[in-house]
Amino acid sequence: MPPRRGPAQRSRAILLVVGVGVVFLLGLAVHGPLGGILLLLVAATLVLFTRPAWSHVRREGRPVRVVIIAAVVVLGVVKLLGKL
Repeated sequence: MPPRRGPAQRSRAILLVVGVGVVFLLGLAVHGPLGGILLLLVAATLVLFTRPAWSHVRREGRPVRVVIIAAVVVLGVVKLLGKL
């Protein structure tokens, strides 16, 4: 069982999730290369936080994480190229 987090750590984690969500929505809303850069930043952040937790993720959840990150990367590249 993982150690319990204090209120300050929990608040920071919630702020991080909200921040990544806001950047993701901005990446979807902004057209052109800037939107693509924002989405690729989100994908990099997801990879950064998925790697240390990978051994704790159930096997059933791993393909879902990979598909989500891949979808964000594809969206980012398409927007970066100006196709969306």
